Amino acid sequence: MATREEQLDAVEQFFEGPRELDRLSLMSEDVEWWNGLGKFPAAPGQTVFRGKEEIGRIVLGRAPSPPQPNGRPVDRYDLATRTFDDVRTIADGPFVFRQHTYRATTVRGRPYENVYGFLFRFTDAGLIDRIWEHWGTLEAYETLFQGPLVVHDPDLLLQTTPSVRKRLDLDRPVPREVIEECLDLAVHAPNGSNQQPYRFLFVDDAERKAALADIYRQAMADFVNRPRTDAPEDNIDRSDPASKRMTESVMHLARHMQDVPVLCVPLVAGRTDGLGEGAHAERTGALWQANRWGSVIPALWSFMLALRSRGLGSAWTTLTLVREREVAELLGIPFAKWMQVGLFPVAYTKGTGFAPTPRRPARDVMAWNGYAGEPE
Repeated sequence: MATREEQLDAVEQFFEGPRELDRLSLMSEDVEWWNGLGKFPAAPGQTVFRGKEEIGRIVLGRAPSPPQPNGRPVDRYDLATRTFDDVRTIADGPFVFRQHTYRATTVRGRPYENVYGFLFRFTDAGLIDRIWEHWGTLEAYETLFQGPLVVHDPDLLLQTTPSVRKRLDLDRPVPREVIEECLDLAVHAPNGSNQQPYRFLFVDDAERKAALADIYRQAMADFVNRPRTDAPEDNIDRSDPASKRMTESVMHLARHMQDVPVLCVPLVAGRTDGLGEGAHAERTGALWQANRWGSVIPALWSFMLALRSRGLGSAWTTLTLVREREVAELLGIPFAKWMQVGLFPVAYTKGTGFAPTPRRPARDVMAWNGYAGEPE
């Protein structure tokens, strides 16, 4: 059996030896490695790796990582930046246990820190034939595989994606590549005949943002001063505290719309209001309305979810549709061919913790096998 000193030296070389050292030379041919992550793109669901070839290719990363199903690359840590702190090592018979804090910077520049515990078993010849790796697998997965996501649970994402107004960070720039990444996810939403009859216009030019903000405020005045009817939306009681907070939030956004880093104007092809060209001028019924709006709203909602998952927010506003022609003229949109969906501010949020939005429970808005009457 190898001496205690030989075992300890092999473990130290395994972690802190030079990069050119062949770590596999420290292992037996039938070595096994238990990892526990189960998220490696090359071996989804696998946690035990057997033999030098498999361990070298998948665990030690000798082969390039294949893309994940979502297309997001693995953000490996840069080995040149690694450090080991708080190292503790215990040897007992054929076993050596080492615990340390591992710190590094990823290739994309993100800090990585994790506490690892490795249990090694040695053969009589002094080679490692079994490795048990214990570590913060969630921390590793979120940092190296998920990228800069702030919400990972899909249920929580659906519950905590509100319209954000007062908590939009007006001072932090939003890189264009982040917008493109979120829209790249959103375009996978269902749409009519998979034709994707939509466009997303993004505005980050200060002069055009100011002009859009002016149109928004003018449209708000038009809406507030509109003739009132007995329709429910014309008779909402806004005197309760929640409604007052909502009104204050809406007015805050109106005052600062020009300061939002990016404004988005989604479009859908073909008008359903009788103002379109050609055949679209006649397609104003419920079928065509549902077809048009149903071809853009899923993508828009997916875009908002993607923003939220990355620490950004937006608000669903439609007031500019009161002055849709003015927006079309400002941005060069062919009015007769494209309907606007609204004006959506896009910014990082001040903090990323949002509570589930207050809503009526599903049982209050559902029925089985027939219409159940008006809600109480």
